[in-house]
Amino acid sequence: LRNEFTGVLTGKGRSFGGSLIRPEATGFGAVYYVQEMLKTFGEEVKGKTFAISGFGNVAWGTAMKVAELGGKVVTISGPDGYVYDADGVVTEEKLNFMLEMRASGRDRVQDYADKFGVPFFAGKRPWEQKVDVVMPCATQNEVGEEDAKNIVANGVKYYAEVANLPSTDVAIKVLKAAGVVIAPSKAVNAGGVAVSGLEMSQNSMRYSWTAEEVDAKLHQIMADIYKNSWDAAKKYGMEGDLIAGANIAGFEKVADAMIAQGVAY
Repeated sequence: LRNEFTGVLTGKGRSFGGSLIRPEATGFGAVYYVQEMLKTFGEEVKGKTFAISGFGNVAWGTAMKVAELGGKVVTISGPDGYVYDADGVVTEEKLNFMLEMRASGRDRVQDYADKFGVPFFAGKRPWEQKVDVVMPCATQNEVGEEDAKNIVANGVKYYAEVANLPSTDVAIKVLKAAGVVIAPSKAVNAGGVAVSGLEMSQNSMRYSWTAEEVDAKLHQIMADIYKNSWDAAKKYGMEGDLIAGANIAGFEKVADAMIAQGVAY
C-alpha cells in the first residue's frame, strides 16, 4: 500500500520480495529435523515409511522432502478420512495432485484414492497404520489417547509434531511412557519462520537466493535447532528428551539476551 518492500511482511509473492521454497519450508524443515534425529540413533530417512496427516502445503512439503531423501509417505488425510498408498506419495504426479486437491477447495482426500486406486478409510485417522515414523501435519489436537495407543502398538519409534501442537497432553504421556522419541512442534515446525527470516535477509541485500541456496540454509538452521535441543536436554540430565531440550534451549536463548541487555536475574 505504501510502495515499500522492507521485509516487515513475510511470505510475500515472488514478484514483490518473497523467497523461493517458502510454501514448502515448514514441511522441508520438519523432515530435516527428523533426519538429524534419526542420525542420532544410527538411522536415516532412506527406506523408512512415514504416516502424515493433511494434504496442504505442510503435508505436501513433508512428502516431497521425504521422497527426495529416499523415504516414503504412505498416508495423507482430510476431514473425510485418510488414504493409504503402499507405493508412497513419491511421484511428481502424486505430489502435484496434492496441490490440485488443495486448490480445488473440495477438502476431500478421497479424491486421491479415486485417482490412484488406493484404499480410503472414511472418518478415520492414519495413526492406525504400521509405519516407521509418524508426523502429524494437519491441525491441533489431532492425535489423542487412542491414537497414541495405536502408534505404540504398531511399534513406531519416532514421532515428530509438524502441525502446531497436534498432540493432546494425554497422547504425549502415552508416547513418552512407551519410549517413543518425540520431536515437539516448537522445534520441528520452525522451518516456515526460518525461511521468513531468510526472506528478510534477501530483502535487505536486494538479492534473491536460488531455491538450492535457501534449501541449504534451511537445512543448516534445522540441524542447529535439533543439536541445540539435544545438547540442552543432555546438559540438564534429560538426554533424549527433545521436548525438554527445546524448552530449555528456548529459555536459555531469551535469558542470555535479557542478561546481555542488563536485565537483572
